[in-house]
Amino acid sequence: MNSLHTPTPPSPAVPTQPAVPLTLQWKRQPLPPLQAVQVLDFRAGDIALLEVEQGRVWVTCDGLLEDYFLEAGQRLSFTGPVRLRVSAEGHRPARLNWAKHQAVDGAAYPPSPAAAPQTVTVVPTSPAQGPALPRSAISAA
Repeated sequence: MNSLHTPTPPSPAVPTQPAVPLTLQWKRQPLPPLQAVQVLDFRAGDIALLEVEQGRVWVTCDGLLEDYFLEAGQRLSFTGPVRLRVSAEGHRPARLNWAKHQAVDGAAYPPSPAAAPQTVTVVPTSPAQGPALPRSAISAA
């Protein structure tokens, strides 16, 4: 039996731009236990990147009802303008690494200064709000 086979033309290639690596200056923020809450301010257009290097850190953002509790290796990001309040959770010291950059289309996030972050999902502690995370993004590297 002869069958006529018409090859399917390949899909047009969508031009992709290579990811632009970001050069970030990570800052280390020691968070002693039972100390006052520390404030981190970010302007409009800034992207705030947070990663816990050691311990457990409490993070809240002015204007949002959710509080976030991050363990070592977990990351969280916010788009400015935001005022973040951070502290060590519990009776153990913590260390927070943070950086900021201007939003860039197609940017690739570089590795954080901490070694091998864990793959995790963080959800807000407010059960009434559900898992949606307004104005923030959570990622694991």
